[in-house]
Amino acid sequence: MKTILLATALVLAPVGMASAADLNEGSPVAAYDWSGLYAGGHFGYAAGRSNLFIDGAGNGGTDVNAALDPSGFIGGVHIGFNQELANRLVLGAEADIAYNNVDGLDTFAGAGALLKSEIKWSGSARLRAGYAFDRTLPYITAGVAAAKYEVGLIAPGPAGSIPVHDETHLGWTVGAGVEHAFTDKWIARVEYRYSDFGTKDLSAAAGLNTVADIDLKTNDVRVGLSYKF
Repeated sequence: MKTILLATALVLAPVGMASAADLNEGSPVAAYDWSGLYAGGHFGYAAGRSNLFIDGAGNGGTDVNAALDPSGFIGGVHIGFNQELANRLVLGAEADIAYNNVDGLDTFAGAGALLKSEIKWSGSARLRAGYAFDRTLPYITAGVAAAKYEVGLIAPGPAGSIPVHDETHLGWTVGAGVEHAFTDKWIARVEYRYSDFGTKDLSAAAGLNTVADIDLKTNDVRVGLSYKF
């Protein structure tokens, strides 16, 4: 009987030791999953480039090219959705809208006046693609973009400010950034974007027999915080 008990103990001992080792190792920690809906806010700085063109040569005069450089701070909100694939590729879509304190005051050469430019708001709808390094996600993004752009002529005397352009520009945007999930719900980001909002006819030239237009481009850097639902 003692022999049987001893043999049983020797057989079960390795099993018990293996079970204890398993308990000590614990279960492996699951990788972070980027899939899901998120929303958040962002702020940053935008530097704009714009050119006002009036075809004077076609009317026997001289062409006008006025350079405008609106710049300033932006702040807004965004919402999007990500889907992480089995190979850690993350695909998604995002939309954003921002209030802009982006303006500039430039000399209107030859006219004895100033041009005040101001981007009132901007927004975009974009696709995103990135590769997940667990909780860190570098990504690229591209899509359509829109901005409300106003330009006024500030002349000396009682005339004051004369509006010459007030239009919503539509164009495209492309950029890159990196996000990091500090918790399962909170995600921080840094992003760079280049936006070309296209060229529109100058509002003040409507109905006139001349070519006059104005374009708008911006470079901006944004930081933000998102909550993943």
